[in-house]
Amino acid sequence: MDTQSLRLFVLASETLNISAAGRTLGMAPAVASTRIAKLERLLGAELLHRSTRKISLSSEGQDFLPYAREMIAQEEAALAALEVVDLGRALTEGGL
Repeated sequence: MDTQSLRLFVLASETLNISAAGRTLGMAPAVASTRIAKLERLLGAELLHRSTRKISLSSEGQDFLPYAREMIAQEEAALAALEVVDLGRALTEGGL
């Protein structure tokens, strides 16, 4: 499960607009819609109810949303930890 799709889902749930969420992440609307559909297939659950005018979170989407946010936060924490390790290594090796 890629975190970019999770970010897209979280943004779409906040904006209630898949196209706008996709544009925020630099994706074309069709790409964003395809990525959400792929995430839903992977999870075996409909995360968003879609109509021609709007979207809303499904009950599964509401249940999954805090986990998606936590996975994103965990990725960010892991990347930040690696940056600290790299900085420490640079300092001890005289790289800075």
